[in-house]
Amino acid sequence: MKKLKKYNPFIKFLVAVVLLIFLHGIGLLSPLENFLLFLTKPLNAHLYSWSASLNNSYNVSQDPEVLQAKIQELNKRISTLTVANSQYLEMDAENKKLRDALNFLSTNNFKAVTARIIAKQVQVNDNSDLVIDRGSRDGLTPGLGVVNEEGIIVGKIVNVKDTSATVCLTISSDCQLAAMIQNGTKTQGVTAGDLGLTIKMNYIPQLEKIAIGDMIVTSGLSDNIPRGLLIGKIAQVYNASNEVWQTATIEPLLNLDNLTIVSVIIQ
Repeated sequence: MKKLKKYNPFIKFLVAVVLLIFLHGIGLLSPLENFLLFLTKPLNAHLYSWSASLNNSYNVSQDPEVLQAKIQELNKRISTLTVANSQYLEMDAENKKLRDALNFLSTNNFKAVTARIIAKQVQVNDNSDLVIDRGSRDGLTPGLGVVNEEGIIVGKIVNVKDTSATVCLTISSDCQLAAMIQNGTKTQGVTAGDLGLTIKMNYIPQLEKIAIGDMIVTSGLSDNIPRGLLIGKIAQVYNASNEVWQTATIEPLLNLDNLTIVSVIIQ
């Protein structure tokens, strides 16, 4: 009797299953089955879509050609974004230089023409020239001073065409500027490039007191170049007692190879 009670739930379950199969077989459960199918239809659709997508992703991942194509596509997109980012950074840097140049010019009330550097020419005698995209049509003439966005003089115009001009850099031996040392006596002299690397100031009277670190600016004695434009600072002094003149080596305060935007001061 105890064994019968022990298996009683199982017998009931078995009887229920047999009864459901019988009722399904004779069609009595069709209304209920249709109702349950209607209720679960959205869930079944989602499950089917998810399984199909998973199966498709699995199949695609197993295809080396498809994977290679996707990798190439992603690499192409990365390259495109890298180029776009590089162009943005370059434009941002150029815009900053233009803003700084406008600020310097407006602060000093200079009339100037802003130009882009389009070429660099290195001569056999260590002279370095730049070609800019402005010329006589923009009011440029030989002898005008050329500065960077911070107002440091980088050279002067030596040749002009209709839509372009050549600029000799301060480190070129052909680029001479009337200069002045910012010391107590405002010592005068002339600067010129030295081997295309540094600048030398010549014709400094032997009795003048000059020192390493003194700043050199334009004196205003050169035609068309205003007074006070920064050239550089003294890095070394040569003052042999048997010489009439002293000479100073001037260190430029910027890397001239990095120039992209300049301004030609028309005054």
